[in-house]
Amino acid sequence: MPTSAKVVKPTPKPVVETYANFEAMRIAKGWPDVSAATKLSLPKRLLIATAALTTKDRMVRDPDYGFALLLAGPTSRDATRLLAKGVLMNDYSFGERTPAVLRSLASEAMRGCKSCVAAYGLIHFEGEDIPRNDAVAYKWYRWAAVVGNAKGIEATSLALVEGRGTPRNIAEAKKWAARLEPARRAKLYTEMAKRVVLSNSDEDMAASADLLLQSMTLNPADAGRPAKQLLNLDYDAPTQEKAMAAIRAAGPKVDPNALKVMAEVLWKRSNPEAVSEAVSMFQTLATRGDTEAVDYLSRALARSDLDKATKDRIVASLTLAADSGYAQASKALGNAYYYGTGVDASLEKAESYRENAARQNDPEAQYLLGMMLLQSTGDSENDARGRQWLEKSATGGYPLARAALQKLSSN
Repeated sequence: MPTSAKVVKPTPKPVVETYANFEAMRIAKGWPDVSAATKLSLPKRLLIATAALTTKDRMVRDPDYGFALLLAGPTSRDATRLLAKGVLMNDYSFGERTPAVLRSLASEAMRGCKSCVAAYGLIHFEGEDIPRNDAVAYKWYRWAAVVGNAKGIEATSLALVEGRGTPRNIAEAKKWAARLEPARRAKLYTEMAKRVVLSNSDEDMAASADLLLQSMTLNPADAGRPAKQLLNLDYDAPTQEKAMAAIRAAGPKVDPNALKVMAEVLWKRSNPEAVSEAVSMFQTLATRGDTEAVDYLSRALARSDLDKATKDRIVASLTLAADSGYAQASKALGNAYYYGTGVDASLEKAESYRENAARQNDPEAQYLLGMMLLQSTGDSENDARGRQWLEKSATGGYPLARAALQKLSSN
């Protein structure tokens, strides 16, 4: 007999628990309130404190609850290490217990806890509950950096850039930053650049620009922030052209935020080639559902400096976005066909696209469709439909719809 094929059962997907806040999590897990939780055994306190201090969603954490559990009763090395992570990831205040917290962190730091070293430095830098001491903070940050702690490396680099607790040295800061993996280093370079440029000297502007360009190269998929700084601040034209070249070179992997920043800069130029490139970028963004890009394309249809071929491409992009379910694109096409902006006017197409957007609960589209139907010639069915759409728009909070209904009622 032939051997029957073995049925492979699909691996069930893990259930991802989501909570609005820590209180919702606490109740769902059956954990007691903080006063009772501090009396639990140390292993149980560590379990709950880990959730309160290190849950990925910052909005769900409760640092006060978590720290209270770690500082209550008998403690341990694991508790101190978790305390250090909590300090690095959350706001904190230990009040009169700060000296004891620092002693615990220092003791565990001597045993090789990297996060304890960084946390000790952070407490001295923040000056929360103790006098701020930049020199001590830098000493501990640097120690954390030496042993490979990423937050220590970041803090050391920023201190060197600002000359905080140590002489200013941008080159040294970059050497420390080079120890981080590319994506994290890119974010750090952007933050370093933001602080370097504050002096506004020619030398620092050049150093800042170099950091931002390197950030964009290191992580093209997250180039929005450095691109925004480079293209919207007072960097020279060659630097801005390099930033644009980096955005172009990223191709399909480009950060949409960087693409939008560049498109908005090009849009403001009088050069027809620049405006045409901006339109192409907005087309790409519109097909991804970017509502601001759709607005730009809608405005582009009314520009006299764009030829018919370009406007046809715009209409094609908006149509594709509308067919993909983006209400903003449907509304833009409805307006274009209603007024004949960049296309031949067509009340039939205008009504169709406006209704498409209105059915997706766009209050403005509902108002425009309602008024359009009411203004059609002597059709009682259209009058009824028009009033219904105005009522939906008014319910959605659109003020012009409420005003139109009041006027209709007074007639």
